[in-house]
This record gives sequence, C-alpha cells and structure tokens, in this order.
Amino acid sequence: MNRNNPPLVIDAARVIAYAFVDDIPYRQWGSLYVAGERVEQVPCLAICSNLGADMGALLCHCDADWHVLGVMLGASVEAGKARAEDNYPGVASRWVDRETSVEAALDYYDAQPERTRCSFCGKRRFEFMGSYVEGDTALICGECISAFHRELNKES
Repeated sequence: MNRNNPPLVIDAARVIAYAFVDDIPYRQWGSLYVAGERVEQVPCLAICSNLGADMGALLCHCDADWHVLGVMLGASVEAGKARAEDNYPGVASRWVDRETSVEAALDYYDAQPERTRCSFCGKRRFEFMGSYVEGDTALICGECISAFHRELNKES
C-alpha cells in the first residue's frame, strides 16, 4: 500500500491524529454502516475535529487515499482512539499526532479548488446550514436566498 500522510483537512474536518492499520488484524467490535453497506477493515484511520459545528471527535475510517468511508462520533480524541483500539488492537502505538492549528486547517481548506463559498455572504459550505443553489460560477446559501426573498417581498 502506498502510505501517504493525510491532508490537513478531510471532509471539512481538521486531522488531529492518524494511523495506518492495513497490516493490523481487524477485530470487528460493533458495526459501521455507510449507505446500507457494512464497512469492514480499512487501511487508514484519522481522528478529526469538524471545522463547522463542534460535534466531538470524529473517528474517520478511510481508504488509502484518505477518502472517508465511515465515521464514528466520540466524546473526545481519547475516546476515538480507544474505539479504534477495539477494532485494531495495537493501533495505540501507531497514532501520529498532527500539530495543525484551526487557522492553518482553514487556510488549507480555502486553498482547495473544489471548496466554494457563498457568492454573497462568503460563508464556507460547512458554515451554513440547509440548502443552497449552485450554478456554473456561483453558489448562494439558503440564508442569502431567504434574505433576498424577504427583501423582494417587503412592503413599501
């Protein structure tokens, strides 16, 4: 397996620690399902913190290219690592800590070409909730659409 370190950000979440587990015998402890499919052994794990709303520590089960296949939510980084140890005995000695600040993670996120912001308010996709409208050259978040609609319908 080609062992590339993960990017600073995976799916709008800052990588706090990561480990390669492709050669650790997998011991299924609980079940992780994605789109109705059970996720079994994966080559890479990452403990992440969402850049948007705080959700706790995210234990991300990733493929070799650091695409997230499934996520387990934990109360803390330590809880996420303990959960990983249940499925991958010995992973505790393999975690590589990342010293990436939130600011550096946001800079990295913003520099990615596929990341877009609302063309009106400038919020990142993970900063706005709900729907949005996207065209060839612009994206408008639901909050801006609602504000525009309210302005259009204001009585004089």
